[in-house]
Amino acid sequence: MRLLIPFFCFLMLSCKVDESDLRDSTWKIYKKNSFEFGDAISFDDMVVKNDTIFLSREPIYEIIEYRNRYFMDEFITIKNLKTQNSATYIKK
Repeated sequence: MRLLIPFFCFLMLSCKVDESDLRDSTWKIYKKNSFEFGDAISFDDMVVKNDTIFLSREPIYEIIEYRNRYFMDEFITIKNLKTQNSATYIKK
């Protein structure tokens, strides 16, 4: 039980999406279920609040999952709020 609580806290902190993690990086497509998503995405002109991504003050994407495997890759799965289609991008 003593090890479970610190592990759970670490897991919760490691899953949090920080806007600086998204900016200034190249994100390439990893998996998509629709052609509406491009081969790469830039979050430089977007604002992240909680799990929503805004462009020009309009919510456009919801962050479904963010995985940061330390010393390896980072993945983000987003869903288009209008079409409900999703795509996963990998940080390069």
